[in-house]
Order: sequence, then structure tokens, then C-alpha cells
Amino acid sequence: MRQVISGYLQDSTAAAQAYLQTAQQLTLPNLYLIGYPEDPNALWLTDWESPIWWPCWGSSAYLPANISRGAVPSKTGLDVDTLDLTYTPSYVTYGLTTATANVWQAAQQGLYDNIPVRVWTCYLLPGGDAMTLGCSTCFGGRIGRAKVDRGKIVFTVNSFLDVVNQQLPPNTIEMYSQTAAYSGATPPAGFSIIPQFNVERGASTTVVVGDCTNIGPHHIFGTNVLRGGYLVFNPGSTLGPTSWSAIQQNVEVNIGGNNYNQFVLYAPLLFPPTFPGDTFYVSAPSPNGGTEENGFLFLPAPAIGGS
Repeated sequence: MRQVISGYLQDSTAAAQAYLQTAQQLTLPNLYLIGYPEDPNALWLTDWESPIWWPCWGSSAYLPANISRGAVPSKTGLDVDTLDLTYTPSYVTYGLTTATANVWQAAQQGLYDNIPVRVWTCYLLPGGDAMTLGCSTCFGGRIGRAKVDRGKIVFTVNSFLDVVNQQLPPNTIEMYSQTAAYSGATPPAGFSIIPQFNVERGASTTVVVGDCTNIGPHHIFGTNVLRGGYLVFNPGSTLGPTSWSAIQQNVEVNIGGNNYNQFVLYAPLLFPPTFPGDTFYVSAPSPNGGTEENGFLFLPAPAIGGS
């Protein structure tokens, strides 16, 4: 089962699974975010009959709309999947500038091209409660085409995996492919376990200071040994496991006479992590890039502080 995150940024997968096994009637609407969370013109939509409040990606409510999605494909390999969204906006006021253009005009002019789209499955409890159980990721990608038809707009969304599209020789999928075998929680080179950290003082949205807790007492990593890896917050932290970023730099810092590991992030977090209490781990870089020697670094598409 996919990971489920409640409206309180907690991992509610076990609770959602228990509910699905016992509920006699399921309500599973979809939530749609078309655009960037910080963009005031982003579309926060749901195919449910009333607004849904699930603030994990921002403070906006997901408003009822005449929107539907096609089937979500699943296959082995690195083919780019697509998803069609059919949307009929309810307003028809036309603007005279790009800033005042409505959705119909924006789609006709190609203003939605390459805009990110995220879709979640919502585990809605009676009374419209999306906070307790929350949602799980359904699909994510970028708009490749917006077709304006009579009474509807059809967005063709290409999966975020288009950034790792590549040709592979036969018989290299699964156990023979280093890229296909990579998982997001992988020990860094030279280590057999994934480093775990407690958040220390001095953290911000782009800099996180941590005290390593499971590789010797207060282990300090060498400068930029973890560069290109991923910093991911653990369940139970205020930021939650959906908050992560690629690491731009790691160095040793001294705070209050104690030495800690400092991480500079590529993508800012929604808010600074909490001291004390928040914890995180650091994963190795993806094998399809991320080394200084080959001259480039593959980074994931940004979500909450990365995504």
C-alpha cells in the first residue's frame, strides 16, 4: 500500500489500511494541484462535491470542480507514463492581459505547458474529514499538452520520470540494473547502514544541522562526502516524511563547543525543522548521476522542499 500522510503531516498508512479493511463504504475522491503551491494562480481542485481541507501542500482548500482523470498506467521499466485530466472550468470571464486571463485563455495560449501537476487519492471519512487519514500520492508530472475542446480542456500530463528517460540494453532491468535497483533509502558509499540524525540548533529552511546517532558517537562525515544524496525527515517529525531535499553540501560545524554535521539543501523546506524532536536520515546519491567526476548532478523534481 502507498504511504498515506494525514493532514497533520503524520504517517497514517497503518490507520488507513485498517479503515479500508473494515469500512463497508469507501469514499476515495481525488485531489489535484495544477501549478506550484506558492503560485496564487495555481488550481486546487477536487472531484468531490464539497471543499476538502488537506494542508500538507499549502493553505488552500481543494475546491469542487468538474474534473476527472484517466487510468494511471503501471509497467516495468523506464517508459514515461502519461495521464489525461479533463477539466471544465466554471467561470468564463475573459481577461485582457496574461495576468487576468482565465483558464480557457491560458490553455489556448500554452501558458500551462510544463506546469507541474500532482494528484492524490484522499481517504475521506464521514463528514468530509480528510485530516485524520489524509491522502496518498496517485500521480505526478508536468503538462505536455493542453487541448481546448468544446466544453472541456484536456491536459496530457507526462510523468516526472521523463527526466530519467534513457535507453537500456536488453536484460538490464531489475537485479542487473544499478539504476533500477536503486531505492531512496540507501547507505552512503563505505557504510552498511543509513545514517540517522537528530536536528540540532542552527537549522533553517535551507540549512539543517544534525547530530549522527547510529554511526559511532556523534560521527562527523567528511566535507561533501554526502553531496548529491538526499536528506529525508522521519515520520513523527514536524515536517514529516514528505519533506526532503537533495544535498548541495555537507560540512562540519561547531555549535556551543560541540561538533555537528551541517547540510546545505538544494530546495528550501516549508519551514525550519524543530529542535529538539525532529529526526532525519541521509541516503546515498542515485547511481544515474550525482558525482562530481562526470560533471553533472541529477536532481529530483521539487516537492515539499524537494518532491
